[in-house]
Amino acid sequence: MKKIFSIILIQALMLTSLGVYAAKKKTDDVRVTVTFLVMMDRDTNSKISKALKAQDGIISSKIDTQKQEVVITFDGKKNTVSNLQQMFKENGYTAQALETGCFGSPEGCLNAVHYIENTMP
Repeated sequence: MKKIFSIILIQALMLTSLGVYAAKKKTDDVRVTVTFLVMMDRDTNSKISKALKAQDGIISSKIDTQKQEVVITFDGKKNTVSNLQQMFKENGYTAQALETGCFGSPEGCLNAVHYIENTMP
């Protein structure tokens, strides 16, 4: 009987610690994705790529010169949309944030358009 109780106790502790880890991991990871409209020229791709490498918390970026868009995903605890707009300005570009996936971002939502799917029948 003691063995069964011990096994159940160990399993309960493992499940609890796993749940705490998952909850902590979820709150620690604040990914923000923003699409900037940027008037670009031929040298834009290399200039912006170089400037993004100097920024903290950049997870990924996609520069589309055809659409005149730069999509950036970053850690919301290490950078902000405002800071990225300033980076564009310092490099000679005007950038407007078209949309921001910013739920959980400490800065909040700037120019955000959120489409919430209705899941009710």
